[in-house]
Amino acid sequence: MKNLRHFDEEGRLAAVYELKILDTPRDERYERIVRLATDLFEVPIAFVSIVEKDRQWFKARQGIELENIPRTQSLCNITIQQDHPLIVLDTHLDTRFANNPYVVGAPYMRFYAGVPLATLEGYNVGTLCISDKIPRSFDEKKRRILMDLASMTEDQLNLMEVTRLEKKYRLTSAALQKARKSLQLRKDFIQKAFSCYMSDDVVKSLLKSPSQLAVKGDKRKITIVFSDLRNFTGLSETLPPEAVFAALNNLYEHMVNVIEKYGGTIDSFIGDAIMVIFGAPHSTESDALKAVACALDMQLTLKKVNTLNQGQGLPEFDMGIGINTGYAMVGNMGSQKRMQYTAIGSPVNLASRIQDLTIAGQVLISEATFQEVGKPLHIKGHLRVKVKGVSRPITIYDVDGVSGVYSVFLK
Repeated sequence: MKNLRHFDEEGRLAAVYELKILDTPRDERYERIVRLATDLFEVPIAFVSIVEKDRQWFKARQGIELENIPRTQSLCNITIQQDHPLIVLDTHLDTRFANNPYVVGAPYMRFYAGVPLATLEGYNVGTLCISDKIPRSFDEKKRRILMDLASMTEDQLNLMEVTRLEKKYRLTSAALQKARKSLQLRKDFIQKAFSCYMSDDVVKSLLKSPSQLAVKGDKRKITIVFSDLRNFTGLSETLPPEAVFAALNNLYEHMVNVIEKYGGTIDSFIGDAIMVIFGAPHSTESDALKAVACALDMQLTLKKVNTLNQGQGLPEFDMGIGINTGYAMVGNMGSQKRMQYTAIGSPVNLASRIQDLTIAGQVLISEATFQEVGKPLHIKGHLRVKVKGVSRPITIYDVDGVSGVYSVFLK
């Protein structure tokens, strides 16, 4: 546990000025953190700030135009005086903040969550905060993620401090190695936390290079897997929402394990459907084969899930899966405030159309995927069909297994 000294205002201010960070230019390391915060929590406002004697200065900010505000009017002035997050679900109901000019006026901070940022010596020098213009709920999981982000921010502040101490005192290589190892452990922990929201490969790319957060894409050859539950609408209308929610989460838990096993990148959960990409952000020569093997394994896993559901009184599911291979745009789509790593293009649309043609327990693939995988495929049959959005009929293949390195069969 940190030896917190933030109640010593004189020592705290000395720690602030020793950082030599006040009024420095914008830094992508901190900008990246606030962008991740707005994205993860879906809020319009996030910032990293330093609280000095008379003002709160924003090192990085989203949704706030001001560079600094008077400390006496800052919600963060309360945050730095404690050793735990300050969560205010509705500032209008808190007498400390109800009449604050930044609550009743722009940027209209109705919801506030802030975590104090401490130096290595334990002085709270600033905050990482998120805010919204409307009241919000904030459960324990979100609280932990926000604290993880704050730990990442502290690491950046403390890394600056360690670097400065290294130059001043010529720290021994052993001490430096220990500090860097500690920072790496923190980074690994943050990566694990973020992996709850996005794939491991995407998280690694984001942490490795700030430029990965730009709104841009690359044309890549990928294989797209679309899975969708059959008769889900009927189940959702006849069962209590709690039962449907529990059953879906249980199903997704198993499906995600299968997808990760084959190296797929989950693009999105769309209600009762899952879109998975193979070949991005990293590609291999066997992406299409992995995609087909993954789809077959998902169908086999669904049977096991249904067996478990029977014993727990949960609904059973049927699923169809469609697969296509082709060149699509892959990358971050949206805006700097809100983006999603995704794939778009006609190959994606065709994969979805092929999935629409499936029946329960079936895996259908396109001609492109058939050609890409080749001999390992075990085909039950094929059919020429007309699909929406494609001018000419296409050939689809009913796959019941792959042989070779993966060896997955439906029967």
